[in-house]
Amino acid sequence: MKLRQRIALMAGVLGLGVTSTVNTADAQIWANYDAVIENIFYNPLAGGTLIPDNRFLDFVGNADPDDGVANAVPVGFNFDYNGNMYWVSGPGSLTNPAIVNVGINGWVTVGAREIPVVTNDNNYLFLSNEPNNTLAPFWGDHFYRTLEPGYTPSRISYGTSYVPDPNPNAPAGSVLGTFTVEWRDLNINNKANPNSIASFQVKIVQNPMANDQTLADHRAKIEFHYGPIGNVGQVTTDGASVGIEDSIGFTHMNGMFQSAFNDEQDTRLNTTERTACWPPATCLPGRAIVFAPEGRASFDDWGDGDVNLDQVYNPDPVVRRHQNRFVTLTDADLILRSRAQGYPAMDSIEGRNAFHGDANHNGRYQNPDFPGINFYRVTSYDAAYILLYLAAKLPVLPWPEPLPVPAYKSSESNGTVISGVIADNSNIRIAGSTLRMPIVLRGNVNGPLGIEMNVSSMNSNVLEFVKASALEGGMISSNVTNGKVTLAAVGKFDDGAVIGYLEFNIVGSGETEIALKNVMINDEMYADASTKVLAGAASVGTSINGYSIEQNTPNPFVAGLDAYTTIAFTLGAQENVTLRVYDVLGNVVRTLASDEAFGQGPHSLKWDGRDNTGNIVANGMYYYQLTTSNFVETVKMQVVR
Repeated sequence: MKLRQRIALMAGVLGLGVTSTVNTADAQIWANYDAVIENIFYNPLAGGTLIPDNRFLDFVGNADPDDGVANAVPVGFNFDYNGNMYWVSGPGSLTNPAIVNVGINGWVTVGAREIPVVTNDNNYLFLSNEPNNTLAPFWGDHFYRTLEPGYTPSRISYGTSYVPDPNPNAPAGSVLGTFTVEWRDLNINNKANPNSIASFQVKIVQNPMANDQTLADHRAKIEFHYGPIGNVGQVTTDGASVGIEDSIGFTHMNGMFQSAFNDEQDTRLNTTERTACWPPATCLPGRAIVFAPEGRASFDDWGDGDVNLDQVYNPDPVVRRHQNRFVTLTDADLILRSRAQGYPAMDSIEGRNAFHGDANHNGRYQNPDFPGINFYRVTSYDAAYILLYLAAKLPVLPWPEPLPVPAYKSSESNGTVISGVIADNSNIRIAGSTLRMPIVLRGNVNGPLGIEMNVSSMNSNVLEFVKASALEGGMISSNVTNGKVTLAAVGKFDDGAVIGYLEFNIVGSGETEIALKNVMINDEMYADASTKVLAGAASVGTSINGYSIEQNTPNPFVAGLDAYTTIAFTLGAQENVTLRVYDVLGNVVRTLASDEAFGQGPHSLKWDGRDNTGNIVANGMYYYQLTTSNFVETVKMQVVR
């Protein structure tokens, strides 16, 4: 049984009415393409079929070399454009034939369509007015010149070239096609200026997986290529529309901008900006605008965990066919890095990264600027769901809410009760100029755990946030610039469990407050938390608010029988004190005091140069660290034997 069928059956049994599929994104062209700029130098179409000027007709059937359209130009291969298949032969060719209609004014439409009344208004690329289903490399008000005195003759032609299909999973003898329409020496935008000429092309490029016998992918790539123009400064290259449009004119992509999504859709793709130079968008020669198929995978399942779209890109059919092969730790890592760092972007539209990553189905939303269109977001909790699936605790993804989440330890119920997280200042460790503070869970979790928060030191002259690190079995990402930390883990976590660490650079002495803000745990918001820390890069013996620690005496000291060194410190208030000795790798060598009560004032403890097992330590450098609720300081010392 296919994955889609399994999930639908599960939802039906539980009476949830959940569906794991979406309708075709035909009305959402963003879901199917990325707009990118590629370095591709112009190659004139060789040996193409000329479309004579008298074949270009207006909407009533009269020849029109100004605004006419040549209908039913054959593409030569089957292809998918924006979710719809177009066929060379068979029943599909009766309703969706693999043809285009070529307009003199620098556009083509895909499929069988009537010649529109208006063909020279390039604002129609951004509206629902016909023509729709449009590919417009340079939509303006142009003229097809033939033998007019003083004008360079134009040539509009088309052709399809083929190359052998290198896919080993394609039938023997398979080929891949590229269809090209070229407007050569077209009189563009200024009909009174014989020098205002340009050459450009639109290409429909067959998908490399089109002939795959396991998981065929017919989504074609659309390319706009730009060639030579008339004398520079005398060609009217501004004011044209460039882009592609869906079949009903509901959405379009403006080719003047590259795709860029991060949680919210990039509204620049829905602007009406026109050209201002040649070639469009970059003004740099040898640049092509490419609309690359993107987003949809073979199952096309909302929340299937395929964040990096392995089903689309992986050449191995085994990987593309099995969820436990195309869902990996990489997918969870991409979510965490995107949420913390903003990169890589999680495309928010249907069929893209966030659509596949929304494993618990709580990330779908709508934007009032685009009514009727679904968008998707992911969080660290979705990354935790992916980890739970990889730990074989979830049978499939998606696992939509409100399905109960299985417990990580199946012998116990999933009694997840959370009250928040804190930065624990009672177990701080310092190595050199680095302060390491545990992230502690308040509550109990038996299953997935996803955390997002912003970390900051309220006094950056004392501590600077450097990074966050995870425990074994968890994943974490952090952003030094804004302090964003994202964490995903699965397991059984009891109240007080350490789930990761925050690391700070000690840049000065004094008091600071470590603040955890915008705390979200398992997609629920929790109260901010803060804790005070006294840290110092001050000289040994310097008092900070009545707290200080002295250099040990003697130093260096000889470890051995009856030998010891004294460590003196002063407390500004009654405190519980921890004093530990560490080696240069940060390992605990000896604990001299562990959360023991000391009164305000001076104190001292002795160390005999032995570790916690009673063995005399080796020669070398060691550190001792005093930790209280209000003060942390680390000092070097030397041991000789």
